[in-house]
Amino acid sequence: MGHDVARARARAVMAGAALLAIVSFAAPAARATEARDEKQACVAASEKAQQLRSAGKLGEARDQLNVCGRAECPKLIQQDCTQWMSEVLASMPSVVPAAKDGKGRDLVDVRLTVDGKVATERLDGKPIVIDPGVHSFLFEAKGTSGTVTAKEQVVVKPGEKNRIVTVTMASDGRDEQRATAAAGRATSGAGTGAPPEEPPHRSPPIVAYVLGGLGIAALGAALYFDLAASSDARGLRDTCAPDCNQSDVDDIQSRYTLAGVTAGVGGALLVTGVILFIVHANGSSRTGALRPSLQPSTGSPRGGSLAVLRF
Repeated sequence: MGHDVARARARAVMAGAALLAIVSFAAPAARATEARDEKQACVAASEKAQQLRSAGKLGEARDQLNVCGRAECPKLIQQDCTQWMSEVLASMPSVVPAAKDGKGRDLVDVRLTVDGKVATERLDGKPIVIDPGVHSFLFEAKGTSGTVTAKEQVVVKPGEKNRIVTVTMASDGRDEQRATAAAGRATSGAGTGAPPEEPPHRSPPIVAYVLGGLGIAALGAALYFDLAASSDARGLRDTCAPDCNQSDVDDIQSRYTLAGVTAGVGGALLVTGVILFIVHANGSSRTGALRPSLQPSTGSPRGGSLAVLRF
């Protein structure tokens, strides 16, 4: 019997040693494979960056140089990519798009599309980095008579910085006529009690969607906490009641409390989001009078507290 036990122990020791040897060899092999893959990615990125740079695609070349210029790459490749990055950044041109109306006034709410891709939705005076070459600029501004457009073909040279490209958004004159007529109606109706024009419809604010989403997420979390606590409570009742460990009972009670608080906050957030959505959808002028706030209130059925919506 003693010999059998000794042999079993010997086999266990040998198996453990074999497993340790396998792990010891596998870990360095995995690290070596990962390092080799990282090096290949660095080499590929440096070669791709050079090709893109030669083709004049400096923006894409910059992205590749960010890959091969990392500290994880071999030292020589990292140094070359860092040097090429400085050269690419120096060669990348930039333009400052601008638009004016027929009276020479600056336009801001103008969308700019460059070579079929949206570059910006608003002209704010900031430069836009662009590859050198010939580019097609399309400016689009919304007017009461429709969308006004202006096209411009621009030749951008390497290293050209902050070149100003300005267009005039010509309209057919109906926008100015409508503005003048509206101003005349407002002046003539000021002393006659004429009803003001209905304000344009506005989309609900993003905060309504954010609050609603947070409320739904909080309600889901509260349901999870409550179900988990109920499951553990049933387990205690089936195994140790009424002599269960007090710490286990307190833990379940605290989770019931957390579920109640989370549910109250989630419900308040969801109601607030719905109210904001309805108020903006109806165009109510009482939007500024609604000041929703969350106030704690006791009365949870499991000893917790609820958040109550106040106005």
